[in-house]
Amino acid sequence: MVNNRNKIAILALGDTNLRDAGTGQYLLELISHLDLPENVDIYDCGIGSKCFDGNIAEYERIVLITAHRHGDAAGEILFTTIVSDIESVLNGIPSPLQKTKDHLTALFKSTMHTRAVEWILIGIEPKCVNPGLSVSDDVIKAAPKVLNFINDLLQESTHNQTIT
Repeated sequence: MVNNRNKIAILALGDTNLRDAGTGQYLLELISHLDLPENVDIYDCGIGSKCFDGNIAEYERIVLITAHRHGDAAGEILFTTIVSDIESVLNGIPSPLQKTKDHLTALFKSTMHTRAVEWILIGIEPKCVNPGLSVSDDVIKAAPKVLNFINDLLQESTHNQTIT
């Protein structure tokens, strides 16, 4: 039996009506075609959807995938572990996602009081956050690298699973 402590939640943040702000959903679509291990759950945290409806205590790792303004060139990827100040990290997420930011902040704080959960942000620097339905070429070009990051995280998790 697989230890639940090795469960991973991937949360895709975004607004598909604002081009690169829909990066999370674009990546989610790509991830959904992967052969994910049974210990991985994926959640669409797009505008109008409830960000996370699972039991946060089930997860060892929460991975946020999204557009993120971190000051690099469009398409550059930020891969960071969120240690204590989630608000400053979430400030780079496009402003239309404020309600999602508030929800994630509350979830993050709840995990700090119960037990350690590793929070990771994988963000692609957006080129354009304006009305439109397609992500930019910069996001499309960065996507395979993000999938590699996620694959590495999943491989690490599978390797670390304990059999009881």
